[in-house]
Formats: sequence, C-alpha cells, structure tokens
Amino acid sequence: WSRRRYPPPPTAMLCVLTHCGFSPPNAFASRLHADHQHVRTSHMTMVDSWYDAGQRLSTAAAMRAASPAAGGSSRLEAELESTKAALLKVALLSGRGAWARPSERVAAAQLVESLEQAAEQGGGEAPSLRDGTWELVLSDVEPFRASTFFLALGEAVEALIQKGASDGALTVHALATGGGEVGRVAHVVEGGGGRLHSLVELKSGSLPSLPLALAGVVVSSGELQAARAGGGVFDLRLVNTSVQQNEVRYGLPTEGGLAPGVERSLLSWIGDQTVPSGEVFSRVLEPLGGGPSAQLRLSYSDGELMVWRAPKLGDHFFVFVRGEEETWPAMEETRRRQASSATQSAVGSAFALGMLNPFFSRAAGARKS
Repeated sequence: WSRRRYPPPPTAMLCVLTHCGFSPPNAFASRLHADHQHVRTSHMTMVDSWYDAGQRLSTAAAMRAASPAAGGSSRLEAELESTKAALLKVALLSGRGAWARPSERVAAAQLVESLEQAAEQGGGEAPSLRDGTWELVLSDVEPFRASTFFLALGEAVEALIQKGASDGALTVHALATGGGEVGRVAHVVEGGGGRLHSLVELKSGSLPSLPLALAGVVVSSGELQAARAGGGVFDLRLVNTSVQQNEVRYGLPTEGGLAPGVERSLLSWIGDQTVPSGEVFSRVLEPLGGGPSAQLRLSYSDGELMVWRAPKLGDHFFVFVRGEEETWPAMEETRRRQASSATQSAVGSAFALGMLNPFFSRAAGARKS
C-alpha cells in the first residue's frame, strides 16, 4: 500500500481473505513456496481489483455525503463502512472464525447484528438475494457447515434426533476427520436466486510420515425457494453432490532434494460421479417426518457482502463477500460434467447413507412402536 497515501478501504482486506483461504499455517506456508511469482502477481491483481472497487464505493459515498439531502444517511453509511471494516478484521485474524478467541467470537456476533440492524433501518424491506459467486469469510461455526449437505443433515439431527444436538454432532464429525483440511468455501447463487451450490475445498492426508494427500472440491447443489412467511427466509432443498478437481499431491526425492508434485488425471473420473444425496436423504428421512432440506434467512445483503442465518440451527451466521466466478473452475466443471456424462456414484451414495446411520436406528424404533 506504499503507493497510496491513505489506508485501504475495508473491501481491500478481502484480497487477503480470499487469497490465503484461511488454511492452517503449515498449508499456508507450502502455498507460499509453490510458484512464488504467480502468487505475487495474482495477489497484486486482487489487491488492485478490491482497491478499485473500494475507491468506487468511497467516491459514491462521498458524493452522497456532499449532497444537500445527505443528512443522517451519510452518518449511517459511514458507520456501516466502519462496521464492515471491523468485521473483516475479525475474519482475517480469526481464520474465518475457526481460530477465534472468546472475545473475538463475541465481537463478531455483535458486528453481524449491527449490520442486520443497519439493514432494518435502511427501509425495513427484506434484503435482496443476488446471483453470483460468494466467498465465506466468517462464521460462528466450522466453515464446512455452510455446505448444503451439512445444513440439511444438521436440520435432520435437530428435528429427528434431539433438539440442540447438531452442534455437538457436527463438531465431533470434524474431529473424526481431523486428518483432512478445509480450504476455501463458497456459495454460487444462480437462476435468479433459485439455485444454490456450495463449494468446499478439501484435502485429506495419509499416514503422518507419507507425503501423499488427496484433494478436491465438494460441490453440493440445492434448490432455493422463498418461504411463504417472507422476511428473507428461504427453503433450501438438497439435490445432489459431486467432487470436482480431484488430484493426488505427493512428494518425491530428486537430485535437488524433495520435490512436490501433483497428479490430476489419475482421479479425474471421480468428477463424472454424482451422488443423488437429496434422494438418499428423502428415502431415509421422509418416513420419519423429515426431508433433505434446510432453512436459511438472508439477514443482510448489499451487493458486496451477504449474511446468511440458519434459524433452525441455533441461528448461526455465515458471512460471505462477493467473489469472482473464475476463481472457482470447479463450478464450471460441475456444469459441464453433469450436462454430459455424469453417472450415479455407488460409493458416494454409500457415504451419504453412512452419514445417516443414526436415523436408521430411529426408524427401527419407530417401526417397533
């Protein structure tokens, strides 16, 4: 920022959030060592992009403040920008909330509530859902729980197993898969707000001393429909799940020392496999009175920042910022594969059924009674 005489606008901080992906320190370090020149170039491109966007917003705000009718609205806009800056700072320091200290969790919750109150003061109308690519930057729960799959699973636990049990169950699930690493998470909204795809980057390691890992992007797609109650509430119904951009990452000894490598063709066939996760959920849950669905409430949206709430899951929040479509080639890969030769995956369906094991015992108990 040495070429600027003033601090960057709040939105400029997003380049750091989206570029680093909030991976653990060891993964972050390995990324920095890989192709440093490309990273530096893409980083500066994102910096300039967010800076220009922030400058446009700042200029527009200044013009509104200079107008005779600005009055109290300019003060509210200034407070809103300050709240966003503080929220993005917490997001950056806490790794999307995953590393948050207790005081940071409290601060994040208060800042999100401030945004929501500002939206209510802006006219009382429900926020408008906008199509596009949205990157998760902050949440009060684990990032993977923004997945359409786990939103539906969490609500099933709440409704059919025990109210208030989903938080513990999904946290334990995260511990059970502790050998994996969650990277960036995004929501792609399309079809005029009629479809939502969640994208979660995952890397699964092998034995501790073996330099071998599997990586991919889990894409869970669902249908969105505005609830009759209104108020920015949407019903999200899970449809299917696939894994794209599958690759094997490894390390081999060479004359110059250990060298990392990536093999992308070996597991490319997995991307052609689609799991009918919505259908699997329906078969197991509907006899119990449940289904493959979740409820989301859009509590804030202004074109550059969006907040989802999960009303039936402890009202947890997920804060997203507008991203770029080209940063998620897995989405285009999903569309292309599913439109041509996608087949149902027996292994993936078995995994989905495995996640529903607790409901089988519940169904057996219901039949006996």
